[in-house]
Amino acid sequence: MARRKQAHARRQDSDYDGAWKECLRMHFRETLEKYFPSVAAAIDWSVPSRWHDKELSQILAQTGRRAGRVDLLTEVQLSTREKQWILLHVEVQSAREAGFEARLARYHGGLSWVFQRRVASLVVLADLDEHWRPSEDVFRLGDFESRLRFPVCKLIERVDRQWREDDPSLAVQVARAQIAALRTTGDGEGRYRTKWQLVRNLYHLGYNADELREAFRLIDWMMSLPEALSRKFVRELTALEEELNMPYVTSVERIAEARGRAEGEVQGSLNILLRLLARVCGPLPQEVEQRVRRLPVQRLEALAEAAVDFRSLHDAQVWLDTHERPTQ
Repeated sequence: MARRKQAHARRQDSDYDGAWKECLRMHFRETLEKYFPSVAAAIDWSVPSRWHDKELSQILAQTGRRAGRVDLLTEVQLSTREKQWILLHVEVQSAREAGFEARLARYHGGLSWVFQRRVASLVVLADLDEHWRPSEDVFRLGDFESRLRFPVCKLIERVDRQWREDDPSLAVQVARAQIAALRTTGDGEGRYRTKWQLVRNLYHLGYNADELREAFRLIDWMMSLPEALSRKFVRELTALEEELNMPYVTSVERIAEARGRAEGEVQGSLNILLRLLARVCGPLPQEVEQRVRRLPVQRLEALAEAAVDFRSLHDAQVWLDTHERPTQ
């Protein structure tokens, strides 16, 4: 019962996927250098990377994998003499999973086969279980052996014991927000205090206005608050900026305006998507429409991309079964 309540609370007050995808896509080099420095050092950063989000979504959908984890696939050029291109598969895992190593090995093999490229799988363990640290999948049969070893960045270990409190890296701030969000799941007051401390510290890390706004945006996204505490947070943040004479992030009015615009844009996009699905799949049952409406913004975008290939209502239902959050 306690576990079910905890899982329910986590689904209610957390949306880590969007923040992680945004952090990795918009700040990929900085994040990789902080989490996997030896891999980052092997990449020629003067050559733009190529993202393969759509192809990855299609591959994972075929496996029947459900949502709840973050996967990104990017093509990078190595800084070797032959200028080799490889694929980097980055997975962020925010909960312990039985059989994780074997699943990762299957995805790794599938990506190698589909793209006909070398693939390096990197794992960010963003969970709270300090004793869980998967790092390889091994299969032996007689004289046969198959082995996949993958580098791991265990955030709770880095946050608690390795990274300095005054480390200004955006990747570190996002990691701290993830661990803090998990530790305060279902505890609004605790979430408020921890988030306030994280955000207040941003003003003393030497960020310029743009950098501070970006760090705040990702932390705010990852550490959502109940409505009453969110309003209190805005008031305290406005007072802090006035005290420090640093109007970097917002005023109450600007936050309200930004959120209003964002909500309006999301609602407009949702209505367009529902019309598209109805045109492609026929009239949508109420149950299917409600499932679509409950999707986070990032999955709405993924659904819009996938919908152009749908041929029936069954295709939409299969996509939802694969990509929406688990309900058990």
